[in-house]
Amino acid sequence: MKVNLVNENYTENYLDNLLKARGVTDIELYKNPKPICLNDPSLLDNIDTGAIWFDEIVAEPESKILLIVDCDVDGFTSSAIMYQYIRAINPNQDITYILHEHKEHGLEDHIKHILESGINYDLIILPDSSSNDYEYHELLKEQGTRCLVLDHHEIDDDQPISDNACIINNQLSPRYPNKDLTGAGVAWQFCRYHEAARNSSLPISSKFIDLAALGVCGDMGSVLDLENRYIMLNGFKNINNYFFKCAIEKQAYSMNNEVTPISVAFYIVPMMNAMIRMGTMEEKERLFLGLIDGHKMVPCNKRGAKGTMEEVAIESLRECTNAKAKQNRITD
Repeated sequence: MKVNLVNENYTENYLDNLLKARGVTDIELYKNPKPICLNDPSLLDNIDTGAIWFDEIVAEPESKILLIVDCDVDGFTSSAIMYQYIRAINPNQDITYILHEHKEHGLEDHIKHILESGINYDLIILPDSSSNDYEYHELLKEQGTRCLVLDHHEIDDDQPISDNACIINNQLSPRYPNKDLTGAGVAWQFCRYHEAARNSSLPISSKFIDLAALGVCGDMGSVLDLENRYIMLNGFKNINNYFFKCAIEKQAYSMNNEVTPISVAFYIVPMMNAMIRMGTMEEKERLFLGLIDGHKMVPCNKRGAKGTMEEVAIESLRECTNAKAKQNRITD
């Protein structure tokens, strides 16, 4: 087979020379990324305001928070990070979450229901979406609901920004160098910033680096950036999330028992995306529940197991596998 190489045909020190050709300047740091590869989350514009809003709501005993889960792996993981972080700092917080039925994003398909529900949420958190939802942010202002946006998508050139929305977005932060960080990474950085601002002695946010890694990998964040490289390598070495652990065990043979950006991108992300794209609302609800509370017992829908109970992480993974098989059949 004849191929045209995009770089020289290196005959020695292949990896080092290839990385140099791809733009990597610190080869040793790239091979073994350290915590210094993480950018200071304070470089994200508006993160201080977002942390203040967040603190005010979480500190209020009767406050209500709504979390809108975006419809891909990055959206599910960024929302799971925020949900679990809130639960960790305030187990009694009144927090509700809603998913998209189709491929909408942000407030697009939920705004009417929210406005007509009769529930006055104090804060709506929108991970991985909503930077361009100015009109909806303004509508929510009328009922006193603030919007906390943790996003990585570019904003339209002529898009105004509502003072009712705190938009924390690496694309809109000139000082933040990593423009390839995805929604899960922005959500994780927000938790790191908030934790440091509270002078918390409990390392809560570090427990969610595996979900940040899964989200960055799922959205194909560039691994040439040292921050993404650090998040993925360390996240995949420190799997805390029960659903993620079960997914790795289920795909262990296909992954050759190695958890790497490539193996996760080829064998875990696709089956999750298949569920998000093709599953019923009940199945998608179980997938998100598996990410935030994987040990919870739910009715088992497996053929021949009617009337039994199963951990939601296991039940959802079986459904994800079926969804991926169905997607493959349709593709064929």
